[in-house]
Amino acid sequence: GAGLGLAIVRGIVEAHRGRATVRNIPGGCCFEVTLPTAP
Repeated sequence: GAGLGLAIVRGIVEAHRGRATVRNIPGGCCFEVTLPTAP
């Protein structure tokens, strides 16, 4: 695709003070989403 899905996910995650990352691994890629816990 055009990569629009990742941009949407990143925007939503960052709006919740989280982090979305992607990294290359052998045979594909790894998507990781980290969100803070509620206080």
